Amino acid sequence: MRRRLMTSRPGPRVAFATALLLILYLAALALRPSIRDAQPPWLSWFGRPESMLSVAIVVAVLFTVCVVAVRAEGSHRLVGVSFTLVAALVSISAVLGLSSYWRCHDANHPAVYTPLVATAQLITGNVGDFSLNGKTCPSPTPVGLQVAQVSTLSAILIGVGGVVVGVFYHQADRLRANLADSVTAIVGIDDDSQPIISAVARTLDRRSTLVVITSASDERVQRARRQGARVVLVDFNRPSSLVSLRLWRNLGQLYLMSADPATNLSCLELITNRLSEVAHEQRLPLIVRIDDPWLAEAWRDQQFGGSNTRWAADVIGKYAVTAGRLLDSIIANENTKRVFVCGTSQLTLALCANMTRRHLERDFYTSPGSADLPELTLVDGDAEEYLRDHELYRQQAGVMCDGPAIDAVAETPSASTLQRLLGDSDPTTIAAILVDSHVSTTGARLAARFPEMPVYAWDPKARGTEDALDIVGMLHPYGLALDTREGQVQDAWERAARLIHERYAATITPEAKRSPAALPWDELDEFYRGSNRRQVRNALRIVEQIAGHTWNTWGSPPVELSGRVMADSSPLEQLSLMGFDHYSAMGMARAEHEDWCRYYRRNGWKYGSPRDDSHKIHDKLVDWSVVESDPELLNAAVRSLAATLWRLRQLGYRSRPLWQTFTRVGTVTAEQRSEPWTWQSDSGHTMRADAGDWAVQEDGKIWSVREDIFQDTYEPAGEGHWRRKGLVLARPASAGETISTLEGPTTAAEGDWIVRGVDGEQWPIPGNEFVRRYTPDDIAH
Repeated sequence: MRRRLMTSRPGPRVAFATALLLILYLAALALRPSIRDAQPPWLSWFGRPESMLSVAIVVAVLFTVCVVAVRAEGSHRLVGVSFTLVAALVSISAVLGLSSYWRCHDANHPAVYTPLVATAQLITGNVGDFSLNGKTCPSPTPVGLQVAQVSTLSAILIGVGGVVVGVFYHQADRLRANLADSVTAIVGIDDDSQPIISAVARTLDRRSTLVVITSASDERVQRARRQGARVVLVDFNRPSSLVSLRLWRNLGQLYLMSADPATNLSCLELITNRLSEVAHEQRLPLIVRIDDPWLAEAWRDQQFGGSNTRWAADVIGKYAVTAGRLLDSIIANENTKRVFVCGTSQLTLALCANMTRRHLERDFYTSPGSADLPELTLVDGDAEEYLRDHELYRQQAGVMCDGPAIDAVAETPSASTLQRLLGDSDPTTIAAILVDSHVSTTGARLAARFPEMPVYAWDPKARGTEDALDIVGMLHPYGLALDTREGQVQDAWERAARLIHERYAATITPEAKRSPAALPWDELDEFYRGSNRRQVRNALRIVEQIAGHTWNTWGSPPVELSGRVMADSSPLEQLSLMGFDHYSAMGMARAEHEDWCRYYRRNGWKYGSPRDDSHKIHDKLVDWSVVESDPELLNAAVRSLAATLWRLRQLGYRSRPLWQTFTRVGTVTAEQRSEPWTWQSDSGHTMRADAGDWAVQEDGKIWSVREDIFQDTYEPAGEGHWRRKGLVLARPASAGETISTLEGPTTAAEGDWIVRGVDGEQWPIPGNEFVRRYTPDDIAH
């Protein structure tokens, strides 16, 4: 494709034509020097013997042609294109050499043989003067011969360079990967995942380098290079060969594409540990291949609930991709009202899940002119069991949409059964998918009986969704493959960012003037696309890190929130309805504003008023202290945060609080100290208390409490004893987690709890002590 694009542009065509004309002119001039005398004065200088300017012009044109040829073929075919250039340059040397030596003969040197010998010596590397009876011939030396000598030397250098590159190709790829500013890495490839390389390459940011990391040194490696990737070979049996790569320092996106999920997750653990040592990026896009739909959903939800904020994770699998590709093809026909899914397999579940996702997204935003989604009918002996499995998935995932309409027919999906189910229905409004467990000839028989009905039949030899066969009806063979129909790989967060933007852009009336940030997604500048992606990924981070929520809501039914109630509520009330207290809401608003500012400033934007996108001027690019002091700016920041989290919730990405409410119980002894002092935390850290802080003791342990907090959380119990009072929030800690307390940072141990007070202060408590000091609020009340 790239080669066709390059040669179809006028620039490359002009360069090729110019080079050809110059070579032909110099050849003619070498044969008949008198041609130059017939040229006008402004042109007669070109081609004059010993004219170095003429030589420089021709060499420059030839160099341009070589550069165009290399760019057209791509760096992945550097070895092949080098030999093509050598052949072209040798041909140029032969034509110009033979033309220049054509008159070099006498009685003792035959007319044709002698020029051929001289030309042969030239193209084999002998670029010195040719002597005839002790005299240099031709004399004076024509420009064509000088160009031929340069071409010969260039061919030798390019040929040697091509051989060197061919021998050290792997080392060259590794070096390019290590020096790249940003790396998109695909780890592990096979025949199924090979199309992913092309899909990723099509959407790659111009500043990023695509790197395939594999242990296979076969045709797949050459194919990956032709698809535009650098290939780095490692030994997966030696983890050190994977983690020692320098490219992890500049990782921008990661795909783990092995067919074995265990291998992918093992690599993920190694890479995560390595990144913790060399990189500080958070929420890097990650796609892991897990073909089984149930395992994929379980792993995705586990990632949502983890405390590791390194990744914005999603999964991909051949069943999920195939389901999406099939439904894309069917829905493209707006007349389709029902789809019969014949047979039960993992693809059946993937089709149901994909249709559910489509309905959820349609509830969020339906583009103008979109036809209604079709209904599904599962047909097989255990179809009802598979339908119950899908309904269980919807219940556990907390899907908040009414569609799709799915029913089940517990019968063998034979041609006669389907003919009966179709009844009097118009075949043009029906489609049938025979899943991979259905290996009979039903597909061909259905296509023959209903030539106007699309029938998608699994074929193990097919590599994707093929066009309809002309043999019988509208029979489409398809295979299970990681080959997306739209030619690109989108993770859940990329799709969420796009849908949120498209719904926003749709609110702008056609007659209104659109800012560069409000254009449709396909027309949107990459900077604004990146801003939308940043907003979604940052929301994942701040909800977990600041609000103490988890995105893992598997098995937790959603709290119904009315769109009308949300629309009638203030931004802070909206956040409260979604489970965020005032302290968390303000903390998240600040973190989102600061992250937004960093993104804009990193891309060259500056503060100014009024806003001017063309000159990268923005009137809200101010410090948080300015936002806090301006009610209008503060309300806008909180409103933007609430809108983002509400939109994610509508798309099915909701969070729930990890923090639970507890009542403080028990008594302690305490005294207020007038001098600064220190004490040791359970993790061994030295904590510093200020003058006026209280020294609290219980069971032989001592810690400090600030004066204002002590008065709010303790009440006198007589004789130096104090009783705990009030409510706190608490959650289980992750082993090794660092907590910033008022007295300094400390580390949580296995089994610890993290307690948060009313002012947001946090501290860890061992599990056995937590049980004695705090009681769940629902029990206490």
